[in-house]
Amino acid sequence: MDAILGIVNNTLGLYQKFIDLSRVKEEMDDLEKNMETLSALKADISEELEQEERRPGKKRKREVDEWMQNSASLKDRVLELGRKVKEGHLLSLPMLAHWVRGLLTEVDKLREMGRFANGLTLDVKPARGYELQPGELAGQASRTKRDEIWGCLMKEEVLRVGVWGQAGGGKTFLAEHIHDQIVRDCPRFDGACLVNVSQEGTVGTIQTDIAKYLKLALTEESAVYWRAKLREALQGKRLLLILDDVRKSYSLEQVGIALTRDGCKLIVTSRSREVCQQMNCHKLIHVPHGSEEEVWWGSEAVQDYFWGR
Repeated sequence: MDAILGIVNNTLGLYQKFIDLSRVKEEMDDLEKNMETLSALKADISEELEQEERRPGKKRKREVDEWMQNSASLKDRVLELGRKVKEGHLLSLPMLAHWVRGLLTEVDKLREMGRFANGLTLDVKPARGYELQPGELAGQASRTKRDEIWGCLMKEEVLRVGVWGQAGGGKTFLAEHIHDQIVRDCPRFDGACLVNVSQEGTVGTIQTDIAKYLKLALTEESAVYWRAKLREALQGKRLLLILDDVRKSYSLEQVGIALTRDGCKLIVTSRSREVCQQMNCHKLIHVPHGSEEEVWWGSEAVQDYFWGR
């Protein structure tokens, strides 16, 4: 009789373990489904992050980065546990059940954390730019021209300033001084970007140089989209854009530059008054190739003279 009872008890014990194993497998199925949902959420967040981080001044939050890493690590642990459950070791059932329930809790917690109601990125103040340090202005004439250009920029209604004159007159030198004054400290502007256009310049090279300043990866897109992408990146910015040594007229619309009273403004330097007019400059400032008193001994002025800019 005792032997029979022993067999019955053993049989019942084994049956209970099979029941317990079935429950663990059911819980494992739930865990894998929840993990799939979490992985889909991670993929959506990755895609959204990619779009956000393409915009200048956007940086992912550390908590988002940590969440992404934890989600990837958790997926590996779920896959490993799934293999162990499928092997169905009866003797380790209590431990398997404990692990499955523990991971279920972790997945649910990460899914809840993945809502990120306050957004995925931070607004990072972009760098104002680098000082070009062209050298000291020498002579009253040069300082007067600089102040004239500056005064035009500070007028709300003036969006485009054309600075024209012969090669070697110091147009680039003046533009660099204005650039550095804004980079150092100017509440009206967030920064300044100088693009040397010259004879080889194209719409594409202008776009590329402005994108480098904005830390914007244009080359990942077809060139046909560069204009729209650049326009979007400049929206809401208050930058002084300087197109230096412009030899022909360019359409700002084709480049992707939009100028507004409380946004971006433009300086064009050119040998030609007509080029400045064709680019619809509101104010034209002539820089003469003057006497010794009006020569500006900065590095860029000297380069203008020797290279015929």
